[in-house]
Amino acid sequence: MSSLTLHRIKVTENRNEPRLVSRLAELTSQPEASVERLLFQAGERLARLVGHDQPPVRVSSSGTVRFEGMAGLLRLSSQMELEIVPKFLNGEDISWRQDFFRVALLSRTGKLLPREHLRADIAGRGDLTTLVGRTFAHLYWENNRRPIREYRSQAVHDYGVVGDLDPVGIVLPEAQGFRQTRLAFDHVNHWNEVISSAAGALVPEVSDGETRQQLLRVHQALAPQRVVRAAHHRRLPNRHHRWQALYDLSIEILNGFGVSYEEKHLHVPGYVMVMWSTWQHLCELALRIGLAWQELHPSVSYPLGTRNSRPLKVTPDIVVGPKQTPLVLVDAKYRTRLDRKESVSNDDIYESLAFMRAASTDRMILLYPRPASDGEPMEVGMTKNFQTIILGEQRIEALLVECRGISASQGFETFSHNLAAGVAGAQGL
Repeated sequence: MSSLTLHRIKVTENRNEPRLVSRLAELTSQPEASVERLLFQAGERLARLVGHDQPPVRVSSSGTVRFEGMAGLLRLSSQMELEIVPKFLNGEDISWRQDFFRVALLSRTGKLLPREHLRADIAGRGDLTTLVGRTFAHLYWENNRRPIREYRSQAVHDYGVVGDLDPVGIVLPEAQGFRQTRLAFDHVNHWNEVISSAAGALVPEVSDGETRQQLLRVHQALAPQRVVRAAHHRRLPNRHHRWQALYDLSIEILNGFGVSYEEKHLHVPGYVMVMWSTWQHLCELALRIGLAWQELHPSVSYPLGTRNSRPLKVTPDIVVGPKQTPLVLVDAKYRTRLDRKESVSNDDIYESLAFMRAASTDRMILLYPRPASDGEPMEVGMTKNFQTIILGEQRIEALLVECRGISASQGFETFSHNLAAGVAGAQGL
């Protein structure tokens, strides 16, 4: 079999995948020890990237592999890629990639809000990198009629004097004319060079020919631009705010959100998300929209006591109501096991008690994504109470939240309103 053949295997997050090492070894004609080494290296790379002490990839002595707390497209080598399906999506459903990518954009950039009308059909086919490319091209052409232009100093040679002349050039003009400096108002600037570089980085990764052509058109439309390899998030001027979503996506691409792979310098982990933080951001964004009629505060710290004479504080994800007298606390949780019956862990119970005590309230809601293994999908955003914990006057409600269908037309609006209705109903807001 040709060494250039790319094998892609689909697995599910937080589920034991038996014989995965041997399956990959058979596909690629490599020793199992080599495959295990690639998995260990990928896990260590991911741990460094997200700042975790423990790698999210676990390999047992029997060849069973488990991917914990991450999902997406993980490239192991030039021959092997793993599609890691989030536990709340069904990998057998052809729409799982659209849902995954919509969640990624909503949680990572926080810019693709419902009013921006991201079309659900842009992710209609292809792998995850193709989804990135199709969305990238769509966002560019949506704003193309209002290009990003800024003033810059430009050195030119011309016999027609328009700018500031170089004194030496007046006496000794060059063959092309007088050297002079002009003030140009054009599309050559930092913002466009980031977008152009991201488009160029995606081109060799996208397998769909039509998407590749769209990215080439974007790259050519912005030329000439300086090529950049990495960049930091910045806010565009207000006059260019329409481009913020595309600029943010370009930053993620250049910083390893899912771009090029080099055998000797495997720094890019692939197109992956850390799921606990993704889930937290998604819940916060949805409740901001769904509970717009309520006062909402994210990440408020409350004093619980002291540690070595210093204040000891705790921070729930979301406070509904005034900070001083909250109506209810909401915490997004991701720790449920696919191979066990859903249950709130003791750690989550103790943490919830600390939150309620510090905030002087007796109501807490825990939000967990509903695993696809729980059954047929409900309407997106619908909640299901799977456990109620009563400790004296204090009450903890644990809800499963349906995520399948979030990429459909008006999917995120529906998700937000149903989630808000579930939270409000659980505590009688």
